[in-house]
Amino acid sequence: MKRKHLNRKTGYLFSVLLSFFLTLNAGTNIIAQGNTGKIKITGTVYDETKQPLAGASVREERSTNGTITDQNGRFSIFAKKGSTLRISFLGLESKVMTAQVAGDFDIMLKDNSHELGQVVVTGYGKTTKDRVTGSVGVVTAEELKGNPGASVDQLLQGKLAGVSVKMTSGQPGSEAQIRIRGTKTLTGDAEPLWVIDGVPLQRDIPEVNTISLRSGDFTNIYERGIAGISPQDIESITVLKDASASAIYGSQAAAGVIVVTTKRGKAGKLQMNYSGTVSFVTKPPRDANLMNSREKLAWEQELWDEFSAEGFSTGSYYPVIGAVGMIRSGYGDYAGMTKAEQDAYIEQLGAHTTNWFDELFRTAISNSHHLSFSGGSDKSAYYVSAGYNKNNGLVRGTGSDSYTLRATVDMTPNKRISLGISTDLAYMTADQTSTYVNPFTYAYFANPYERPFNADGSYAADNTYFMLARTNGMTSTLMPSEGFNIFREMDQTSNETKNVTANVNAQLGISILRNLKFEGLAAYGYTSNVSENISGQDTYTAWMDRPFEGSTMASTRRYGSIAQVTSYNQSYSLRGQLHFSEVFGNIHRLSVIAGSEISRSYAKTIHAKRYGYDTVTGNSSFPVYPSDQNVDYNKLVDYASKIDGYFGQSTIENATASFYGSMDYVLMNKYVASFTMRTDGSNKFGSKQQFNPNGSLGFNWNIGAEEFMKKLKPTLSSLMVRFSGGYTGKVNAAATPYIIMKYDASFRKTDDTYYRMGSVKNPPNPNLRWEKTFDLNASLSAGFFDDRMTWDLGFYRALSKDVISSVAVPLNTGFNVQSYNTSRVLNQGIEFTLAGKIIKTRDLSLTATANVAYNRNKLVEYNSPYATYSTVYEGYPIGAVITGKYTGIDKNTGLYAFKMRPDTDKSESKYRSNSDNYYYYLGTSNAPVTGGYVINFGYKRLSLSVSGNYSIGAKITDEISSPASYGIFRKTANQDIPTSHNDLYVNFLNVSKDVVNRWTEDNPITDGYPRLFDAFGEQVIDISSITSNYDKVTNGALIKNLSYFKISDIRLTYTFPDARWMRRAYISSLGISASVSNVCIFSNYDGIDPETPGAVYPKSRDFILGLNIGF
Repeated sequence: MKRKHLNRKTGYLFSVLLSFFLTLNAGTNIIAQGNTGKIKITGTVYDETKQPLAGASVREERSTNGTITDQNGRFSIFAKKGSTLRISFLGLESKVMTAQVAGDFDIMLKDNSHELGQVVVTGYGKTTKDRVTGSVGVVTAEELKGNPGASVDQLLQGKLAGVSVKMTSGQPGSEAQIRIRGTKTLTGDAEPLWVIDGVPLQRDIPEVNTISLRSGDFTNIYERGIAGISPQDIESITVLKDASASAIYGSQAAAGVIVVTTKRGKAGKLQMNYSGTVSFVTKPPRDANLMNSREKLAWEQELWDEFSAEGFSTGSYYPVIGAVGMIRSGYGDYAGMTKAEQDAYIEQLGAHTTNWFDELFRTAISNSHHLSFSGGSDKSAYYVSAGYNKNNGLVRGTGSDSYTLRATVDMTPNKRISLGISTDLAYMTADQTSTYVNPFTYAYFANPYERPFNADGSYAADNTYFMLARTNGMTSTLMPSEGFNIFREMDQTSNETKNVTANVNAQLGISILRNLKFEGLAAYGYTSNVSENISGQDTYTAWMDRPFEGSTMASTRRYGSIAQVTSYNQSYSLRGQLHFSEVFGNIHRLSVIAGSEISRSYAKTIHAKRYGYDTVTGNSSFPVYPSDQNVDYNKLVDYASKIDGYFGQSTIENATASFYGSMDYVLMNKYVASFTMRTDGSNKFGSKQQFNPNGSLGFNWNIGAEEFMKKLKPTLSSLMVRFSGGYTGKVNAAATPYIIMKYDASFRKTDDTYYRMGSVKNPPNPNLRWEKTFDLNASLSAGFFDDRMTWDLGFYRALSKDVISSVAVPLNTGFNVQSYNTSRVLNQGIEFTLAGKIIKTRDLSLTATANVAYNRNKLVEYNSPYATYSTVYEGYPIGAVITGKYTGIDKNTGLYAFKMRPDTDKSESKYRSNSDNYYYYLGTSNAPVTGGYVINFGYKRLSLSVSGNYSIGAKITDEISSPASYGIFRKTANQDIPTSHNDLYVNFLNVSKDVVNRWTEDNPITDGYPRLFDAFGEQVIDISSITSNYDKVTNGALIKNLSYFKISDIRLTYTFPDARWMRRAYISSLGISASVSNVCIFSNYDGIDPETPGAVYPKSRDFILGLNIGF
């Protein structure tokens, strides 16, 4: 962990203030007592580099007697003989000594950068890592410093072993996917539980479920997660990985728990701190390896010569591929051209290349600002902060803004009562486009010779993107008169999301007895999410969303639309517990907690969609059927049904009652035993299984504190072993034991009334049980050379039982599917973390931390009550990739070849085409090996940090479906097409540069791209007589390995020394920084980013300048 570079002048002033208060509190009492019965202790306090520490605190425990060191690190104090003195300095480990004899002492305080990460906050209390029996990981505020535009969940990437953080999109405001020690459910939410200052988040929002609305009409940005928490307001993050650590959260903890502790005020004078950054957002470091214009036109000419020229010359059948095919065939405006004119026009097209990714991407400027105030006295302390973050996205039309305000007050009016109140407010907006065509899909496939704009700056029509069907004879396919342009779509469609979040948290502590305390918590949270999706009248998006054109699509009428969704969630939690803590005989330490908790949340979503929307007035005029339509009564009913479907609402309500208890026993600070139990009752489960007990048992042996270990010190400075096991539960929100009526958006109408319509969505299952996970955990921690090097090695085995899945049931039951407890899922693995202070001198320091985790996931049992088809495979991981094992290209046929299983029965007449004979397990889509690293280098006041993460072993079928393929033709194919790589028509749009390295009869290669087929030409090969044509087999040739090693962040920081001009400006600290995020990535994956594969919003590369000032 990086050592904090503290301004010692600030530490000195803080200590002077502390000493002043101690002296003031002592008052005349100290003077009256004098020094009778006391001894004089003097000394020098210095750090590990032998530098004197000015302002170090020297305090006699259990009294108000204290002092601070002077500029030379010297101190003098009269202390009661036999009393304990505590010497401390901000950022360094405290040291205690017994005042036995008078004298002068040299006292060295060690760097506590390691110790800072040892405080473990569970949400129900605090402890230290050496007293924890389970598996936990702690990330401090210093370790969260990085890209200011990143959210808290993104900043966790690579920080802790066994915590996999995967970006699903680079879009501002998007959330990361987090998995703690693997996936433990089939249908439920696999995300961990987030706990903010002891309060679990309850922000579920009902989904909009209607077939009348497009899926692109809505977005779930900000509906879940911790987007409203500023990273600058976080003190630490504790990740509870196993049952011993997380069982206290019971039914919410099976996927792990992430406990966020925010900053609070501390006694002392007012301190003000400002931090700000400016970020330059640039495109990703990798490209998609697509053809330029000359390469694409030459490729199209090659295909014309091979597949089309002969048929065109004889007046028979021929396919048209790309602009060259359109020009050579004389399609449309190209009719009547001579060969020379055709060549000249093709040459003109090739003279310009549009890199569509460069056109979509932009260099944007983002900025963030954070201002905090803190201070207080021994009776009360406060912390107030305000933050603003503007994250302009890499893609035009995208971005996010967030405003945060946080205030905390902690009061101790007397020795028995403590009260803490915190309030969090956040307002966030996110903007994105809402196009019918995914901009990233378009950038992959749009031909490079097309242009985004005409010479006069108007939108240029793309003459090829949607023209495959029309140029090949399907004249019924209509296009708007001005054609398609992706930038018109991006400029005239929008999706804006606004989120308001408010949380109030009150914590009360009452000391009933010296060793017995009541601890209470009350929390209320409210979040509102408003989304507006607008499609302009002139867009292709609006063209494809015209529900009032009757039975024919010949109409060219268009109308814009607006879809609006308003959601809110309000929740509360109440908790009360008794906490008993006592030390017996100086060697027995006992802590017992017993309490109960209730929580409830209610959420509602209202949606509406209006056609004929006018962007100027905000009003709308619903279109009616065209005048040439025969509108009878049935048409009117259909029209009314459509209107009904565009408006609706849905609600969800969750309630939980819990009882819990825990006991921690520590013997001689060497042996620790912990026991936790909890039972939860939820409205999510049937009456027969409503309550779910959970519990854990753990042990910790601090071997390093044993007498026989002293002779090994300082070489082996610490050694600790932990064992634990227990149960946690999981509420699967996708399942319910009740009969659920799903009401339709439409009604059955009569002349004088209407009747509500609906269907039974979910058949009852009163025996539906909680998903439960039993895990075992063992770990070994060791430190060497006074903990200059430390490592942690952990093993775990987590078996999830009664895992719920949707099972297809016989139709005679009246239902299609029903939820059952069908499965058991096993996760087992190993985690290792290594940290070292490699160099540590007065001016120079070098530290490094690295972690690695291996997780083996397996569905060990799938027991369905009905023998029906399932998409999961018993004995294999969740996300298993089971397909054909690609062996190269068959030299004789040009087809992708796949290895046949050894158990194939070759006596079968059609064994070659039987797909079951080709299935192999090739891996999993979830990386089994993940990890990260941090390297910190410091020279005097300059520090350099390099951090990153890696992922090994994830595999996917890397297929971005092209809008051009033989499948868009509504006619029967003559030739089977095994994969998209065999499809001639895919080449109508842009493709990878590598496709030219293909199999032909004159070039029968075995390691490039396969043979191309024209699906509607003559049959060349009867594939079914040679191999399987099933895509589940042939997709094996498209498998890509997503392994990567990434340098995520490089950060350079300089802290200014104390100077006269700073004091005159009342500046107590000043620092500047420069950093780069998403620096580079090493991978064999040939796409833009293996972390976000496919046609998705990629992660940008950001260059960041930062400023930090303290007053």
